[in-house]
Amino acid sequence: MPSHDVAAADDCEAGTIRQVEVEGEPVLLFRDSDGIHAVDGTCPHAGAPLIEGVRHVNRIVCPWHKATFCLRTGALLEPPAVDSLPRYDVRIEAGRVLLSQTEETREQSAADSRCFVIAGGGAAGAVAAQTLRQEGFGGRIVILDRENRVPYDRTTLSKYFLSGQPGSEKSPLQTQSFYRQQRIERKTAEITRVDAAERRIVCADGSVFNYDAALLATGGEPKRPPIAGAKSLFLLRSRADAEAILARAERSERAVVLGAGFIGMEVAASLRERGLDVTVVAQEKAPFEKQLGPRIGSVFTRLHESHGVQFRFGQEIAALPDGGVALKSGEKLKADLIVAGLGVRPVTDYADGIDRNDDGSINVDATLQAAQALFAAGDIARFPLSGDGEPIRVEHWRVAEQQGRVAALNMLGRGVRYDSVPVFWTIQYLKRLDYIGHATDWDDIVVHGDLEKPELLAYYVKDGHVVAAVGLDRDKDTAALVELFEKQREWTPDALGPNPAAVLDQT
Repeated sequence: MPSHDVAAADDCEAGTIRQVEVEGEPVLLFRDSDGIHAVDGTCPHAGAPLIEGVRHVNRIVCPWHKATFCLRTGALLEPPAVDSLPRYDVRIEAGRVLLSQTEETREQSAADSRCFVIAGGGAAGAVAAQTLRQEGFGGRIVILDRENRVPYDRTTLSKYFLSGQPGSEKSPLQTQSFYRQQRIERKTAEITRVDAAERRIVCADGSVFNYDAALLATGGEPKRPPIAGAKSLFLLRSRADAEAILARAERSERAVVLGAGFIGMEVAASLRERGLDVTVVAQEKAPFEKQLGPRIGSVFTRLHESHGVQFRFGQEIAALPDGGVALKSGEKLKADLIVAGLGVRPVTDYADGIDRNDDGSINVDATLQAAQALFAAGDIARFPLSGDGEPIRVEHWRVAEQQGRVAALNMLGRGVRYDSVPVFWTIQYLKRLDYIGHATDWDDIVVHGDLEKPELLAYYVKDGHVVAAVGLDRDKDTAALVELFEKQREWTPDALGPNPAAVLDQT
């Protein structure tokens, strides 16, 4: 392998990272007590420059979507990336740092008679299957999913696909050849029954899978409002849904979006960027009111209005007659396209012998176990926050990926707790908001920044402690908050201050 002279060894200070180039590509050099390490400098999830992220000890957090990697080995530590960073061999000669590409070798998994079944091919299911092979499981892995598609990044559908703008996220998550090489079977199937006592999964076509361990990761189903004409509106969950919306959008001029949550607002932004006249109808006073509160949510009202979107807040839908939307106020909105973003219902009707909550979710413990040898992850799982807190259900892509990995480890008997900090992001009109933590209610919101610009950092405070934070165009600070929240859970707003990246540097 050819060597590349990239830097003077004395220029690499202990505890710092430095970016160099190998054949025009960025590489990060990191020096610690064991010497100098080198890993690829581009996040494999969406191509973010990792040098713009934050370092904490030997971890680097991506500035864009908060994937986290080990600077010593390149190992992926936290999603949404699904691949580790390529690593380089380092040697020092005559005071110079020489790099050469590492020959990655992976031991073949030993033969194993066990069968692990994964119900659902979304974020949690795909990551779980990949983790099982990475951790040396040599038995049979079967993914059962409704969609006849290689697992892909659903977050891009509302953010990029509908707008026609290019998204840089890796999608599909892995290629078909990856699943063939890893001996991961993908089967298109409608699951009708999961018998926890007998460890058996039955599908609509009559096929039966007996499992030694299984993961339920069937996600959610979009809610359709119970009103006249509701069958005429579009829902968004799958690539097929997005393709149907896009086909109608291409011959439409006016769109109405029902709901001002994250899906609804991303769809509104995408359709507006496509050139449609867009009106959003919602019962709330502002976008994301439940998650962010009306003060922060109104930032997005102004952002959307500046791009021509109209709102009807505090309104309920009466019916969906041909050619529009009738509100209970008596107003009628004309529309060629109507899209609902009213949340999802966990898909768990198939569960037999497992207690389900009123919303359809399944309770799991800190290891994500729902029953003996049966685990649940993603949108359907109600899990203890921080591993021992209140049971919550979170519909975040990154959380589903994290839980898929933890569930896979526990299918292998590792006994790993899921206690990670929830992280979510949205992007609208090239403005990205990151949400870190979880807050169902709060006593105060402490804001740093300019709500009119808008560029801000906001702390949600309960009993004197920060339980969640949001940042709009504050990439470094939100990346730092991910690490700070993982390190310590009881921060005060004064301790974090207006510059948490600087706080992280001092810890």
